[in-house]
Amino acid sequence: MNARPKITKQTTLILLAAGSLVWTGCGGPYDSYVSGVATLDGSPLPRGTVSYNPARPGPASYGVIRSDGSYLIKTGREEGLPSGEYTVTVVAKEESIPDDSNRGLSPKAGKTITPPWYRSKQHSTLKFTVEFGSNDIDLELTSEPPPDWNPPRKRRRRSSR
Repeated sequence: MNARPKITKQTTLILLAAGSLVWTGCGGPYDSYVSGVATLDGSPLPRGTVSYNPARPGPASYGVIRSDGSYLIKTGREEGLPSGEYTVTVVAKEESIPDDSNRGLSPKAGKTITPPWYRSKQHSTLKFTVEFGSNDIDLELTSEPPPDWNPPRKRRRRSSR
């Protein structure tokens, strides 16, 4: 008696599909990954947020700056972002210090460390092309304003009468 299993066309297709999944892996939905180190005047930023804002319509991608200045970009909960052109913003603040007179309340946010020309996508001079695959992009910020920097006008508050 021959106990050899019969391989059908359907079984072959299932095995091929399973094999291709194993071969390609279970990557995320994005084709690019960005990590790097954010520094200000040569010193790593100790905390903050890095945002990659796409030139084309699409979601912004974010990363938290760790204590050593390193960051990893995510879009939503997924690591990575679509390849393309980006304007990058960086916001870092000093550590919050609890105020004993306001027990039970959240501490006030620390003083902003990053200069204003890095904090908004309208003014940021940080422009990068994110390529397919892995990208190592170090953000070397300086306290010296760019030559064409014009501080944004402060809005006047209307008085209520």
